[in-house]
Amino acid sequence: MQKSNWLILPLILLILVGLACNGSREINSTSELNSKVSSPALINVSPKGQRILELDANAPENENYDSAMDLARELGAESIRLSVYWDDIEIKPGVYNPDPNWLAIANQYYSSQGLAISLTISVLDTTEVRLPDDLDGKSFSDPEILIRFKGLLGYIKTQLVDVDLTYLAIGNEIDGVLGNDPAAWKEYRDFFEPAAESARELWPDLPISTKVTYDGFTGSMMETSRDMYRNSDVVMTTYYPLNGDNTVKDPDVILKDFQILADLFPKKEILMTEIGYPTSAENNSSPEKQAKFIHYMFQAWDEHSDQITVLSYSWLSDLPESSVRELESYYGLNDQRFGEFLRTLGIRTYPGAGEDKIGFGTFLTETNARGW
Repeated sequence: MQKSNWLILPLILLILVGLACNGSREINSTSELNSKVSSPALINVSPKGQRILELDANAPENENYDSAMDLARELGAESIRLSVYWDDIEIKPGVYNPDPNWLAIANQYYSSQGLAISLTISVLDTTEVRLPDDLDGKSFSDPEILIRFKGLLGYIKTQLVDVDLTYLAIGNEIDGVLGNDPAAWKEYRDFFEPAAESARELWPDLPISTKVTYDGFTGSMMETSRDMYRNSDVVMTTYYPLNGDNTVKDPDVILKDFQILADLFPKKEILMTEIGYPTSAENNSSPEKQAKFIHYMFQAWDEHSDQITVLSYSWLSDLPESSVRELESYYGLNDQRFGEFLRTLGIRTYPGAGEDKIGFGTFLTETNARGW
């Protein structure tokens, strides 16, 4: 799950009127709610070290993005996620004219905020193929796709001259598109491996890989999905502990799941490029469960701190119903529980200036304890 660029739409106006760096902070806190649940004791926490904490720091209803960035930094975030889509950028062969230009906007805004970004180029995106129209239907093993993608990489490089990058992903949750088709996986690998090499020439020290869901590593295509990383030092995955009916698993399941992931890739660096836990009763969850999950998340990260180097949390604020409907349409799903999962992933509420959920306080306690 990634598609969140609508969350920074108001940045265009902020930048145009010169407010991007000077917005006032307006924060409400549900301190009474937060006092109802205490996190398990913080025992044997590991210092931050070289680990990087990232947040999808979307704004609440008041669209105060400067305040959202302040909150992100308060929580210890050093990086913000950004996803772009090939077919939105290259409107004709060799013609790059995105409207809006999220890359240029992110370059200006996040650099001014002192935050890095991670970039996902969504050639595949969970359920969708995002190739330019004239390439639609071509096999990823077609040499023309690689040639054109190299041109896209060159353009992207020119747009990100001021902001630091945390990592680059070529494809998001690719297992959602490739499914159980070994031939499709091979075709994508034939594209991805040389594409990643080209990207490394432009960003030599940057972690570069592709994203597969956690379930993709443990399901029927387990061996095939792992083989995607045979020539990569970095594994990227997304993690939301849900049952098949979109109810949540127990918050402490992450301790076992992180161990499974580490065992699958014992010699690889792992980036948790998305991770989150909803609070809706529809998902058999609650703010209290989310807070416990956040505690166990940091505990699990500590246990694998030498291997899991980046963790990217989804997200700061809940979503409005309109954004949920947009995502449901994009993914081709119309399920109440799935919608509530998307809507309530935030550690703050959406209305007005937003209010802290219990998980916000837990998150802050955990990061402060480790030196973020």
